Formats: sequence, structure tokens, C-alpha cells
Amino acid sequence: MLQTSSSSATASLQQQLSKQYANSFSNDGSSFSSRNNQQYSEIVNYITFNQDASCITIGLKNGYKIFNCQPNFGRSFQFKNDESTGIVEMLYCTSLLATVAQGEEIGSSPRKLKIINTKTKSTICDLIFPSTILQVKLTNTRLIVVLEDQIYLYDITTMKLLHTIETSPNLNGLSAISYNDSNSYLAYPSPPKTITHDSLLASGINTNGGSNSTQNNISSVSNTPNRVGDVIIFNLTSLQPISVIEAHKSTIASMAFSNSGLFLATASDKGTIVRVFDVATGTKIYQFRRGTYPTKIYSLRFSADDKYVLATSSSLTVHIFRLGEEEALETKHKKKKKPAVATILEEETEGSPSNEQNKSTKRNSEEFEEVRDDGDDSDVDDEDEDIDDESIEVIPAKQRKLSQGSTNSYTSVNSEDVQSNSPKTEPLIDQNRLSMARIIRRSSQTLGRKAAQKMGDFLPSRFSSILEPTRNFASLKINAHSKDTKSVAVMNNVLQQDLIPQTYLATDNASAKQDLMEVSLFHIYVVTTEGMLYIYGLDPERGGDCILLNSHCILDEY
Repeated sequence: MLQTSSSSATASLQQQLSKQYANSFSNDGSSFSSRNNQQYSEIVNYITFNQDASCITIGLKNGYKIFNCQPNFGRSFQFKNDESTGIVEMLYCTSLLATVAQGEEIGSSPRKLKIINTKTKSTICDLIFPSTILQVKLTNTRLIVVLEDQIYLYDITTMKLLHTIETSPNLNGLSAISYNDSNSYLAYPSPPKTITHDSLLASGINTNGGSNSTQNNISSVSNTPNRVGDVIIFNLTSLQPISVIEAHKSTIASMAFSNSGLFLATASDKGTIVRVFDVATGTKIYQFRRGTYPTKIYSLRFSADDKYVLATSSSLTVHIFRLGEEEALETKHKKKKKPAVATILEEETEGSPSNEQNKSTKRNSEEFEEVRDDGDDSDVDDEDEDIDDESIEVIPAKQRKLSQGSTNSYTSVNSEDVQSNSPKTEPLIDQNRLSMARIIRRSSQTLGRKAAQKMGDFLPSRFSSILEPTRNFASLKINAHSKDTKSVAVMNNVLQQDLIPQTYLATDNASAKQDLMEVSLFHIYVVTTEGMLYIYGLDPERGGDCILLNSHCILDEY
């Protein structure tokens, strides 16, 4: 990490940082590491952060590694053997570790879970399951093991089986865990079936449970028979499902709980829309458009203060969505906005004999409006170019919305009152990312938004939300060698003082200065399957392009 230094070291630091800045986005594929990272995708099996994002765990072809990333980056534990590790999960920063082998070697099995004490380097227990283990999660009280059609819940202190959940086929082991002790939840995809009455759930989802298993009581279910984008919320304390959230029309690709356990972020396999729901009510609070073209969402993660959501994808772009008051109001406005044509028709039919029938129809449509998808998952399946990922629009500040990455975002999020007349600044724009496609996209967005402002009042909300969507507050581009590189990202909520080249603030490369300037940034950590850790800086006041501060090759001593 690049911190503020003394004046005597400024010159050397300036030269080094400017050189790194130029090399990090060069077209020849060079990086900070001297080794070829393309081979690492064949070595890395698993990458993740622990519960509080203080450590990184990485499963390798011959063991696993653990790294500290806060307050300073460094390796804390390494285990080497002849067994390929497919899953490795920590319990915060304790010595407790859960590992699962890939099953590629003789005597190795992907159905065996090992609970290990890293201090004593001993195995506490082994658990054998009927099929391949797809995911393992640890909380302060629970061990969760996800198979293709079952989820096992254990008491982590005694390793006693508490409950078994029978699920619909979950090929990727998709699940999300809330680590908050007061709001301890499990989320998993709902089976695509129609249930019309709560009484039918008496012996439905949870079977083969432990001695403490009780009857199910799901408070709400999907009424659409073909929906596959529903999510079941399961209480890990009471061992009961509590609700079903109608998240998307298509299959869920990724989801994550907030650190408080009060919110759930979801994305479908189309990858164009990211939604945030209230867990208690199932209400959609935020809706963001990640991009226009379909892509694979690899991970979703809330920031430490639950004010941002990070999404990594196959486009090698990390999007940062801001959960502010104006974004919530904008989502609510789009959901309930009524086209001007409909208003005129209502005025014309006022007092007519069919007025009561129209009012009844209106009430029904409003109730349906609350839960419908607005057609947001029904984007045109064009080529997977994802040009939208690299678009940053530059328009006058008075016309800019908070969702477009341009205002006193940190101030407005942390204050109770939104100051509508507060000064607004332009987002950071990395001049090295200004490709021709990005420039064209930026121009088209300006024209499209002007058209949306003219036409928005005459179109239903499902169309106006597409024309004028709530987009990311900031983004960053991963300097990967392979398009198949996967990544996970986390973000802290501690402002740090960093030195960056003024090139980031220049509007013209010719006028860019090489001097360094001090700015306050949030740090974003991105780990890739190429074995790289990238540290970026996010300006909470301006958003826009995140600044690459440092990088580490976590496989240099492989």
C-alpha cells in the first residue's frame, strides 16, 4: 500500500509510482510481477476472503496458503502436500480451518471434509458426505456444508448434525451466509415449483433433519410456476425457513448478505442487473444495471459498512454500487412511476360507469408492480463484449445523478439530511482506459439519457428503467492475462491517505503532470485466479475509475 511519506522520499516514490501506473495498463500485457501469471490459473483451485475480509485463503494444486491483508499484506500460513485442495475456508482469524480435496489423487475424495487446527497442524475431525462437497461455510455457531441437493447444518462447537435441508439441484453449490450473530441466515436457491397455500409446506423443504428439526413455516412463496430466480431465507438459529424472496426471473448466479444480515444482494445468470432486498420484508430496495450485455457474475460482496456492493464478473471489471438515499429513492420512483398517458386516461374515465372497475384493476396492478421484475432480466442477448463496463459519462455536474458516480457521495451517505444544493464534482477518469469503444459509449449514454428524460414520463416504468438505469458509482478494470480469470473483491470502510499521480485528474494526456498528490481513498482488494492481489483506491467523493495503488503476486513462493 502506498501511504504518505516524508518529503525526502517523495521524488523516488513519485518516479516509482508513475512507472507502475504507466506499466499497469500497457498494451503489452506487462505487470508488476516478473513472472508469467497465465500459468497460475492452472495452479489455483480456490480463492476467497474470510468473514471479516482480514485474510485471504487460496487452494492450490499442492496444498493451500493463507495471507493477511489487513493492516499489512503478508503470508501467515502455508501447507504443502501432494493433494490438490478444492475448498479452504477460515473461521475469522482463528486457527480453525475447513478443507476439501479436489479428488484428483489416489485416496483423495471430494466428499471428505477435514476440520484442521493450523496451530497444531492436526486434523480435528473428518466428515464423509454422500456426494461431492460444493461449498463450505463457517460461522461462530454453525458449520454449513452444501451438496448438489442437500445442505447439512452442524453445531460448530460439538460437530453435531442439527439439520439437513433437501434442495432442488444446485450444481454450483450456490448459497450465502449472514455472519451476524443477531441475524444469522442462510440463503439458497428455491426449487422451481408452485405452492398456493402455506399448509402445503408442513413437510416440504426440510427433511432428514436432526433431533431438533421442526415443521416448516415459510411466510411467502412464489406464485409463478416457471420462476427459477427465487431465494429461500433460512434462519440458522431457529433452523426454520422464514421467507422466499422473488429476486429474478432467471437462475440466480450470485448472492451475498450484508454484514448486518439485514440485506441480501442478488444477481442472475444474465448478469445485467444487481438487486438489493430487505431480508425481513423481501422488498426490493435497490436496483442497479451492471451493463447491457450478459456476463457471468463471479461474486457479490458488501463493503464493511454496508454502504457499497462490489460485483466481480467475467468481463474483468469490478463494479461498485453505492447504497445511498438517492439511489433508494430512484429505485422506488422507477418502481412506482406511472406513465403520463395512463394518468390522462384515468382523468378521462373519471365518473364513468366503469370507473370502479378501473380502480379495482389499478389496485391490482399496483400490487403486482410491487413484486414484478420490470423485465430487467430480459435484455437482448448480444455478443458478450460488455462495452458498458468501461463507460464513464462526463456531463455537467448539475445534470449528474448520484448513481452515476459523481457527487459528495461519502458526505451524503453518512449524513441524515441530503443536501440537494451541495456542490458536486466530476468522477475520476483514468485516461489510460479511454478506449474508442468507451468514448463512443460515453457519447451514446449522453444522448440516451437526454431521450429518456424526454420520454420517461410517457413510458411504463419497465421501459424507463432500461432507458435511464441506476448504474455503478465506480468501477475498476483488472489487468489480467486471460479472459477466463476469475476474481473476488472486498472493500474496507477506513479512509486512508495515498499518493497518486495527477494523471488521474487530467482531462488531457498532454497536460497531465507527473507530480503526486495526496487523496483520501477507500481500499479495495481484488484477488484473481492468476495468483494476483490488486489493491485499488476508491474516491468516496467522486467515484468513477478506481486507482491502482499496489499489487502482489501471492504465488511467487509457490
